[in-house]
Amino acid sequence: MTWKWKHPNISGSLYQKLEPPTDLADAQIKMQCYQQTMKDIELQIEANELETSMLCNGDEVPPYNAEKVEMLEEKKLKLLNSKRFHQNAANCYWYWIARHEN
Repeated sequence: MTWKWKHPNISGSLYQKLEPPTDLADAQIKMQCYQQTMKDIELQIEANELETSMLCNGDEVPPYNAEKVEMLEEKKLKLLNSKRFHQNAANCYWYWIARHEN
């Protein structure tokens, strides 16, 4: 099965990673799942930022925490990339739903 409608501003390569919806209800569920995952990622980012701030003295990173802070920054970047993927995936399903309803 292939995608009938594709969001005009999202790369076609993303669609290769997503299962096309079988019907309107399926698309809505998939969209909501991606949206819920984004909310979880936002909480992970928030926890990551709090942990990072707890390792710092004001704006400075003590040398003994530098490695841990760098690790947390790398984790944050991965989370942000994951959030972007899930947001774009949700937008793909939203677009399919919008086109399906018209």
